[in-house]
Amino acid sequence: MTAGGARVEVDRAAIESNLRHVLAEMGGGSPEVCAVLKSDAYGHGIEHVLPLMLAAGVPAVGIVSNSEARLIRDLGFHGRILRVRAATPAEAREALPLAVEEWLGGAAHARALAGVAEAVGESIPVHLALNSTGLSKESLDLGASGAEAELAGIVASGGLDVRGIAAHFPREDARDVREGLSAFRADADRVLEALGPDRAAGVQRHCATSFAALEVPESRLELVRIGAALYGDSSAAAPWQRSAMRIVSEISTVCRYPAGRTVGYERRHRLDAETRIATVPLGYGDGIPRALGGRGRALVGGRHVPIVDHLAMNTLAIDVTDVPGAGPGDEVVLLGRQGDAELDGAALELASGQIAAATYTGLGRILPREPVA
Repeated sequence: MTAGGARVEVDRAAIESNLRHVLAEMGGGSPEVCAVLKSDAYGHGIEHVLPLMLAAGVPAVGIVSNSEARLIRDLGFHGRILRVRAATPAEAREALPLAVEEWLGGAAHARALAGVAEAVGESIPVHLALNSTGLSKESLDLGASGAEAELAGIVASGGLDVRGIAAHFPREDARDVREGLSAFRADADRVLEALGPDRAAGVQRHCATSFAALEVPESRLELVRIGAALYGDSSAAAPWQRSAMRIVSEISTVCRYPAGRTVGYERRHRLDAETRIATVPLGYGDGIPRALGGRGRALVGGRHVPIVDHLAMNTLAIDVTDVPGAGPGDEVVLLGRQGDAELDGAALELASGQIAAATYTGLGRILPREPVA
């Protein structure tokens, strides 16, 4: 466990507020909302987030791993659990007692899951994924050669109970979503026709995640999968979103160095004047992107300060010359608010060169988590 006071603060009031707005936007039950809790609730902690879903009566949650599904059941959730990626045959078999609805990723995957169903004598609920939007992974493409025969084989597979028809958009762009949605509707109609009226009854179509559901209302269909917006990190124009995470540490040392000295590995930063350099006990070994070195910023004393070194495994260096009172034990914020100052996900993305979720999801699973509301 990382020392030095480093932690992730999870603002449950922010998640509760975001969820309330999502449910209101979706119309209170139609479409059905699946709250995505994959990757340990995007690093916020299923144990902190699921009780809010239970209190709000959310009917379905999305996961990726069996351990997540098991924890959700142990915490008292009796609703639907949808896996939002294709499971291996072994995973699907292990998940049967947990009543997980599986993501069905193509004909070969269908044959594998049908084999599991036959071996255990049980039916597996599935959501057939289509490549209508062009993501081109773990999905059936009805434009590929032999696709009609593959679809017929999936429909005829014993032991597979088709509960849904799914897709995922590769871009958060309204025009791209609308084009993909049109193709998905047409492809889903072909699947429903192949299933026949009896089996097609009650099958849910779903392709919208947070951006599409909030920006392109016609994409909502019968079910929506909402992840990023719960945590205040959707790129949709939804001003009610509140970030639910702060990444916090403390200053360990502050030292003064003369002009001309270099800071950190590879001598990437040279001091132009006498400078006060503070160290923070976090580094790339703790999940901090090394790309932040020389590009990122932190908050100290309510002021923005630069991260100046090339990040060591367990420390980073910040220039606190402009915060004269800064000293050991003072709070350092790498994501979130400190007083009137803020480092949001957009700032983190710009500095790191990767989406904010790639950073905070990992950090939330490495650093100790502390609920703050």
